Amino acid sequence: MKASALVMVSVAAVILGSTNAAAQPPPNIIVIQTDDQEAATLTRRVMPKTVKLLRNHGTTFTDYVVSGPLCCPSRAALLTGQYAHNNGVTWNNPNPYGDLRDKGNTLPVWLHRAGYVTAHVGKFLNRYERAVGDPNEVAPGWDEWHTVQDPADYYDYVLHENGHSVEHGTRRVDYLTNVLNEKAVRMIHRYVPRKRPLFMAVDQFAPHTRGPGAYERPCHGSAIPAPSDADRFKHKPLPMSPSFNEGDVSDKPSFVRTHPQLKPEEIPFMADRYRCRLASLRAVDRGMTQIVGSLRQQHELANTAIVFTSDNGWLAGEHRIPGAKVVPYEEDLRVPFVIRLPKDMRARHGVPRRLSTTVANIDVAPTILRLAGAKPCSRPEHCRTLDGHSMLKAIRSNGSRWPRRRAILLELHKPISQALPFTPCDYEGIRTSHQVYVEYHSASRQNKDCVTQEEREHYALRTDPFQLDNLFPAPPGSDTAAKETELAARLDALRDCAGISHRDPEPASSHYCE
Repeated sequence: MKASALVMVSVAAVILGSTNAAAQPPPNIIVIQTDDQEAATLTRRVMPKTVKLLRNHGTTFTDYVVSGPLCCPSRAALLTGQYAHNNGVTWNNPNPYGDLRDKGNTLPVWLHRAGYVTAHVGKFLNRYERAVGDPNEVAPGWDEWHTVQDPADYYDYVLHENGHSVEHGTRRVDYLTNVLNEKAVRMIHRYVPRKRPLFMAVDQFAPHTRGPGAYERPCHGSAIPAPSDADRFKHKPLPMSPSFNEGDVSDKPSFVRTHPQLKPEEIPFMADRYRCRLASLRAVDRGMTQIVGSLRQQHELANTAIVFTSDNGWLAGEHRIPGAKVVPYEEDLRVPFVIRLPKDMRARHGVPRRLSTTVANIDVAPTILRLAGAKPCSRPEHCRTLDGHSMLKAIRSNGSRWPRRRAILLELHKPISQALPFTPCDYEGIRTSHQVYVEYHSASRQNKDCVTQEEREHYALRTDPFQLDNLFPAPPGSDTAAKETELAARLDALRDCAGISHRDPEPASSHYCE
């Protein structure tokens, strides 16, 4: 065995807790990420195979949130282990990949350096082609590159494959989710098992909405299901929580207060779009069967970690918002997160079915690095300081070895002066397991212009899970006022935080992340 392979096996043995290094090669790692999938849609009815193959054999984090509920900022946080104020990606436009700091020092680079074969399949960071000039250029760290870029769609798209452009049309065989599933399976059969383990990111487009002008029936611009799934949820009612089409929004910020209530005739269209979103996830679910089946065929399922998650959630009528992300309400912040660990880790440490520990997208890269026995460095003297923790600590300890009352920073900052109507443009907030506190600095109204206006929201999630009663401003001298003062102070520290205390050097701001 080569010396580099021996080092990888030894590191993996330490990570996995094995005394027999030769028996424990580094695990394959596969991350499957959907686009705009809220946590409530990972159910037995919608995604039965994912539930059976992952959730029933892994750990579900029921309080997994994203630090910025928007595609590119969330994906950048996953790839860097850093909040947006440290990695530079704060919005989806005008050039978010161009804003990414230190592009050659991200998760695929670290894993490639640790000896992994790295493969990307599916959607990448927004406006990638605008930043690099050549859409066929392969991003740093990836050995295999099968990537769809803007504008993405379920049909009529271009797949950039290892330096070449491949056009796909409108035939059934061109349906994007199926094509990505097939690419993922080919990567497994090509690289598993080999001397070098596989790290593969499968970034699905479903259940994302379609581009401007694509509002024909039956999906009215929503996700397009595979042909075999078109009628699968045609009788499923649109969920209507107590916050749906909220009647009294007088305590909400201006971008909600000025939003008109949904009209009765709008709701059937919203229901159609909701059903199409659910139906589009069935092809993703079948892909899970294909991926797990391929690993089993290669006798590598027991030595593979599989992660399933989404980049952000989706509002579908809550607080009058007919269909959007960006807004830091629970439906946008909370997304699915399930991890199925290699068999040896499950046997040694146990696999709790569900953990309520508060975790976030900044924790994914540290978790993967811990599994791989890798470091966040493109070379010995060039490393990123991560803002997150490895979730393996929580899994091994049933949540007890985790920062108590941990707060996640919420942040989005739009670099240009216009946004979609009724949208926050600039905010920071703090999210704990029971509280959310947000400070808005600007927002758009009907005319799309981002208007400066300082506003606040504070919700006690345990007693008000649907965020109907904005507690800000609390009566002076009350317990709630004291809580708001505490949350505001913690937010001030998190705005410029970096790294974790007792693990990383003290940051220039003197503020560690939690």
